Amino acid sequence: MSRFLPLVFFYLVAELQAQVHVNSTGCGTTNFCVFKPKGCDPNLDCTVGVVVSIVGSNQMRVQMAAQTLIPPVQQQYVAVAFSDDIEMGNDTVTECVLSDAAAFVDPEVYLSYNKGKANDRVYLHDEEHKQMFSNIEAEFVDGRLMCQFTQQLVPQFDHKDGLVFDLNRPFFMFAATGSAQPDEINVHDLNKGSHFFPVVSDVPFIPTSLASEFSHPTGYTPPPPMPKAPRPSFAVKKSAAQSSVYRFLTLAIVSSLFHL
Repeated sequence: MSRFLPLVFFYLVAELQAQVHVNSTGCGTTNFCVFKPKGCDPNLDCTVGVVVSIVGSNQMRVQMAAQTLIPPVQQQYVAVAFSDDIEMGNDTVTECVLSDAAAFVDPEVYLSYNKGKANDRVYLHDEEHKQMFSNIEAEFVDGRLMCQFTQQLVPQFDHKDGLVFDLNRPFFMFAATGSAQPDEINVHDLNKGSHFFPVVSDVPFIPTSLASEFSHPTGYTPPPPMPKAPRPSFAVKKSAAQSSVYRFLTLAIVSSLFHL
């Protein structure tokens, strides 16, 4: 029996691996995506990446991935920020924080705000947090921090003196990763040449606008059908043809009678 238990534990752990998968299908249509480097696979080789999509009324699904920091840290975060421009500052941020003891510690998702180059957590009551976030999953797998959750687009609570944005207007989207502490995240890599320097979208987008395309997986809305032109009446054509035959036969009969 004692030999059997380790095998059971091994298979249970194996089954739990790779439960979080970032779905990049539909980027640019039903999803808005930011990856570093461009063209990478967030499940394999992106340094950092974020995919957002609409999954219901006022519900946005956020999927994030980041390479494990070098050297490893006790707590790592991957975050998405929504900004009015391509410069970090005055942005609303959602962070996913996971401990290196992830097998025993649940992932945490927080709201924060970039005030200039500093980041401050936005305190939410338990009920506000439950309203704002749901379906939180995260794990370290194959040297990657993977995280996904559902977030409200337009929070249904106090906006904390403007620190929490309604995501119904144009924003640039940032993706970043770095180390974290129990009550805050540390500054990300500031070296612009570093693989761990944040990435920002080339263009702004309106998160709520993805909802209008959600029912069309390809992002394509077919045009309304063209009105069908009435088909020509074959009965009229047939009658005309018959008349010609009748005239021909009549003339042939008359002509033959004259030659009798």
